Amino acid sequence: MRTCLTVILSSSLCFLCSTVGAQEDNIDGVIDTNAAIKSARESDPRQLTVLAPTLSAAEIDQAILNRLMQEIAKTPSQVMGELRLDETKLQDLFISLSNARSFINTNEIASIRSMCNSFNNSELNGDDRIAESLAAYERRSGYTKRFIASFYKTLISDIEHGLSPQSLVSFQDYMDDRRRRMATAGNVTLGIPTDNVNSGREAVEFHCGPGR
Repeated sequence: MRTCLTVILSSSLCFLCSTVGAQEDNIDGVIDTNAAIKSARESDPRQLTVLAPTLSAAEIDQAILNRLMQEIAKTPSQVMGELRLDETKLQDLFISLSNARSFINTNEIASIRSMCNSFNNSELNGDDRIAESLAAYERRSGYTKRFIASFYKTLISDIEHGLSPQSLVSFQDYMDDRRRRMATAGNVTLGIPTDNVNSGREAVEFHCGPGR
């Protein structure tokens, strides 16, 4: 039987591989489809392993404004033209973004601590214990992300309040365009992947110790 070299992500692909093998092994060319379907249904589905999490909706505005701050530092004239700002307003915008970045802390340590507290105090075993710990991490991390999203929403409102009507339209167009791009670009963020047990097991065991 031909060996399936592709990583099997689901029972459907297992079914495809077994069907190809059955075609090669059966000299009469007759495939027992009922047996193949039964075998596929009884096999365990394989979970996709996520190597790194992507930006959540709550992180997008923060990422956009941090990138805007970098653009101002590298190409100030270009940003002035794009956002229709004078030099004084550009400096004010840069200072506001720089202060915000310095103030915000993702508090990853607190999220990891919550994860490990759950892991160490859990009455569960194996994958259930890992899943419970990842859920605790996600809850704590989500709290921080919601706070940051609220903070940047207020920051954007403050920035818009100080802009001229022309600059306001340009800034809002800039933000809307970057939001659309960020939402579909698959940008990687920091943190532990919590999509499923396979994705987060290594991180849990690294930070919290081996499972029992």
